[in-house]
Amino acid sequence: MGKITIILLTLALSCMDKAGSKSSVANNDTVARKAVIKEENTLKTCEDFIAALVKSSNAAAFKHFNDALVYARIDDMTTDKAIIKLYVNDRSDRSGKERAVENPVGWLEFHWKTGQLMDITNDPGNPVNLRYDKSVLRGNDLSKWCSSASPVTTPGADSVPGDVMITDDIRFNGQLKRFFTLSDFGKVFGKADSIKRMTEEAPCSYIFENPDGSKDADDKYLYKNGSRFENNKQQVAVDEFWFANGNYITYKGRRIDGNTPLQEIQQLFPAAISGRMNLDKEGKLWVIQLKEDHEGVSDGHIKIFFKNDKVYYMHWWFPC
Repeated sequence: MGKITIILLTLALSCMDKAGSKSSVANNDTVARKAVIKEENTLKTCEDFIAALVKSSNAAAFKHFNDALVYARIDDMTTDKAIIKLYVNDRSDRSGKERAVENPVGWLEFHWKTGQLMDITNDPGNPVNLRYDKSVLRGNDLSKWCSSASPVTTPGADSVPGDVMITDDIRFNGQLKRFFTLSDFGKVFGKADSIKRMTEEAPCSYIFENPDGSKDADDKYLYKNGSRFENNKQQVAVDEFWFANGNYITYKGRRIDGNTPLQEIQQLFPAAISGRMNLDKEGKLWVIQLKEDHEGVSDGHIKIFFKNDKVYYMHWWFPC
């Protein structure tokens, strides 16, 4: 009887060890994620809190990249939320020299009031609610902790840092800058579908104004496949550009055409796209506004419109 008791006890202990082993394996990921916030005194800055919060989450980026390789920082802030960029460091020699670059691998939103952490990487319009270790917050108000880490703006503000599209870096149909000659227009776009004097349209602003602010009566609009170009003598400039009939642009080496999804534009202009923070609606189309330069020299902006979450057309807007 005593031998039977010993055997049963041994089997029981063995089963407990196996169960404990399985539990340990299952919790390895959780333990590893929580390790980053284990020490109370390690979180001293906004950056520490954001990194701990993100790395304790189940963000999609961690399915493809090791925790240690993924970095997180606030890319932009509003009074309601923070836009968090997830990235890995890489090296690029496109310029002929190797240099450190940040390659985005994910975009998150953290809502100050509700404490929700959302993954907006795949579809800003349908964010994924993430789990994370709530002890990261420790009852602190992260909006106050991080108030000096990034400028706070309001949705739709024109002063959002980083939302700049440098006009000189745009190539229409991969060839022309925004300003070109009438001869170049014919070579690249062909014959205009229609022509109208600008006085007939009565726009509030002209691209080709004389130094004294006057306009030439002979200035025209050239229309081609929906796109509109302003023409003054032998000069032509893009006013509205529609991504139709094979028309496209290249920007900083990237091709953008009518099949380019909103997510790809997010990589270029994350603050404008992320969570539709600066994405407003005009009629049935979504639109973002981008500054033309970092210094704020231009008082106008570039609008890019989206239809069915794909690039539709772009327009240069200037105040009257």
